[in-house]
Amino acid sequence: MRIGIFDSGIGGLRTLLACLRYLPDAHYLFYGDSAHAPYGDKSPAQVRQWTEAAYAWFIAAGVDAVVLACNTATSAAVAPLRERADVPIIGIEPAIKKALEDHPRGEILLLATAVTVSGVKLQELLGRLEGGTERVRPLACSGLAEIIETQDVQWRERASRYLQVQVRPAQQQDTRAVVLGCTHYCWIDDLIRDVLGRDIAVVDGNDGVARQLCHRLNIPTEAGVMPPLPSHARISLHFTTDNDVKSYLARQLLAASGVRMDTNQDLFLVAQQEVSRSGQI
Repeated sequence: MRIGIFDSGIGGLRTLLACLRYLPDAHYLFYGDSAHAPYGDKSPAQVRQWTEAAYAWFIAAGVDAVVLACNTATSAAVAPLRERADVPIIGIEPAIKKALEDHPRGEILLLATAVTVSGVKLQELLGRLEGGTERVRPLACSGLAEIIETQDVQWRERASRYLQVQVRPAQQQDTRAVVLGCTHYCWIDDLIRDVLGRDIAVVDGNDGVARQLCHRLNIPTEAGVMPPLPSHARISLHFTTDNDVKSYLARQLLAASGVRMDTNQDLFLVAQQEVSRSGQI
């Protein structure tokens, strides 16, 4: 089984790790659109175009399902993609429902990109949830995903300063939880707790995406049980620019999470050639 995981960069690796818990034997094809990252400050039309190109690339590679591990791409492109999809497409959305259910009182602070915050999909989600529009306060974090994506020597220090200056002042006295509306932010969940306080819950949607993937593939999961990560996994990495550097960083992040890769880059080369010949990228 081949599973395509798509993101603008390294953020989606956290979604991949969540999927690995439930489908450890699948072959994962991770596609990071580093040439156009970050998506959060791009127009919805641009994001849709790049997401559709990635989808075509996955189809050429013969995947059984595609996971959009990017809230911005999901907001801009998941609906039109599903209209003509040949395989299941699983999008990711902020885990606001879980935050509201787990914390019935107080404010929920949503950290997300500008495209996600201003998108119709988020407004529809908030409107469907009891207390969504009253208790959830979206905060556009322009520039934060870029800091995390660099993974340079000082990226954690810069991310911490960003949280201190841009996010902490937005925190209310009754804030009970922070929802991560961008998968990049999952790499700084510890910094968010350090800056906003250890009594603040940090919630992301990765486990829900992994379970939905299993559901769409008719693979049962046990409620309330999160399986352990496998020590090895079949993962092929492809980034649309600086592939060697980005792949090295991705392998480091996966290894730090306890997962070592069994790679097969040949599959990506074949897929890229097929999609290029079709004129879709």
